[in-house]
Amino acid sequence: MRKRLILVLGIVATMLMVAVAAQTDITGEWSMTFDTDQGSRTATLKLEQDGETVTGELASDQGAVEFEGTIVGNKLEWLIEVDAGGAFIEIAMDGTVDGDEMMGSADFGGYGGGDWTATRQ
Repeated sequence: MRKRLILVLGIVATMLMVAVAAQTDITGEWSMTFDTDQGSRTATLKLEQDGETVTGELASDQGAVEFEGTIVGNKLEWLIEVDAGGAFIEIAMDGTVDGDEMMGSADFGGYGGGDWTATRQ
């Protein structure tokens, strides 16, 4: 009985180590493209990751904004707050990571939305 318990605990520990090692690492600089009804825009996305916590900066010709978000497995989410002429709009971003590529959608706080893609530089 004791040997079975040790075997089961060993299997569980191995599975946990594999799950932790499988966490997607998105740290780095990414070239990003937004496609909306207003057209296509490009930006640079700089990301840092600590476990499931993501911090970053999104920079375009309209300026730069910092944000925090999460990544669980290959699912990424973050919120950006932008000043739209005195009114702040919250942009919700979500997507999936596949190696050196990401894709997802953006909700511009009730003012439309669009899709985005990003490639690691």
